[in-house]
Amino acid sequence: MANPDRRGNAVPPEHSPPSGSERDLELLIELTAAIVGAAEALLAALEKRTDADQAWQLIRELEHKGDAVARDLFDGLMVPRPRAVQPEALKALTGYLDDVLDAVEAAAARLVIYRIRRVIPAARELAAVVLESAHELQMAMRQLQRMQEVFPHARALHRLENRADDLLRDAIEILFSGRMNAKDVVKWKDICEILEGSTDRCEDIANVLETYLVQTGREDRLVAGRLVMDIGRHEVTVGGVPVALSAKEFELLHLLLRHQSKVVRRERLLQEVWGEDYFGDTRTLDTHIGWLRKKVESGGVRIVAVRGIGYRLDLA
Repeated sequence: MANPDRRGNAVPPEHSPPSGSERDLELLIELTAAIVGAAEALLAALEKRTDADQAWQLIRELEHKGDAVARDLFDGLMVPRPRAVQPEALKALTGYLDDVLDAVEAAAARLVIYRIRRVIPAARELAAVVLESAHELQMAMRQLQRMQEVFPHARALHRLENRADDLLRDAIEILFSGRMNAKDVVKWKDICEILEGSTDRCEDIANVLETYLVQTGREDRLVAGRLVMDIGRHEVTVGGVPVALSAKEFELLHLLLRHQSKVVRRERLLQEVWGEDYFGDTRTLDTHIGWLRKKVESGGVRIVAVRGIGYRLDLA
């Protein structure tokens, strides 16, 4: 049914103004678009495709725009109304997205303030990871608007954060190898740590998205390699072929898939799968993991034991 406009004329549904809940999601997407633009400008400056001063100016403008969008989102939280995303999750997403944009601006500012002339490869590689993370954020928010396939993008953000960790460690090792003067070491260590820190905030966003989807029962499918878990149908397939899992095996795999590439502690696996009151032999967990490995590791994944801590599911 068409809605009337201010003059009383009928407005087709496709031209109706977005509802409050839709507006929240549109603002999140607008904020991620600013992050993508800023990350693109930063990488262009580090690759010497644009002037650092010009890149910083563009990024500052995008950062100011992002601040305005974040303010609109925070102000909107003061108004009680139905929302597509729970207020606490919306607040956390807005804050972390704003932090990512601030970090990109801070890195660009240091390129100019430090009067950087020669760019180290590690900084370019980290900036490329930040840009890739920004694209994943944008796609995640678009999928959140549709409530479909958000988890693959959250998984990608976890993997990118791991990659940034490795790049930062390698960069620090090179910086302190004695081939660079002390001033340049301090400058590049600062810039690289800011870039890596932005991927930490991206991972925080992934954690918020995953928790929100699980709490609201809106997670749909978890995918790793050729392994697919359909939550609604309580079904697991490997290469399209159904795999029979016991209830405990399904719950274990669910936890490991939700935290793909991250270690899940033994205590958490036991508590969430067997219950908080479980005091049985911990070898029960190892036995079930062994059965699970035989059933799913042909799907391009592997379940890794991390001694003294727990288990991790990786792509093979």
